[in-house]
Amino acid sequence: MIYIHLDKLLFHAFHGIHDEEKVLGNQFEVNCKIGFHEKESIITHIDDTLDYSSLYNLIQNEMNIPTLLLETVAMRIGHSACIAFPDIKNIEVTIKKLSLPMAGFQGAAGVTWYKEF
Repeated sequence: MIYIHLDKLLFHAFHGIHDEEKVLGNQFEVNCKIGFHEKESIITHIDDTLDYSSLYNLIQNEMNIPTLLLETVAMRIGHSACIAFPDIKNIEVTIKKLSLPMAGFQGAAGVTWYKEF
């Protein structure tokens, strides 16, 4: 099994249930890890692996769709990746909202979605 990671991807997006999030947006961090069985004993060609630039574009497209819940966004990323990369065996998507519209809150809030195939 080999894993492709995209970590600490930053996006300004408009996800959330609060009115100000829909207008002002927020900063989000996305981490994605995809596992698949290698076709060759040693991978030497892009056709034998998962092109992480294609994965990035897929994540970016999903992050550009304003959505109420981060759970929905994470699952959409996962399902889109499954369609784009049918050989994957598992996927983990984590999305963190880096600023919450709550007085005194410091830190991040997020979700992680994991699925095996």
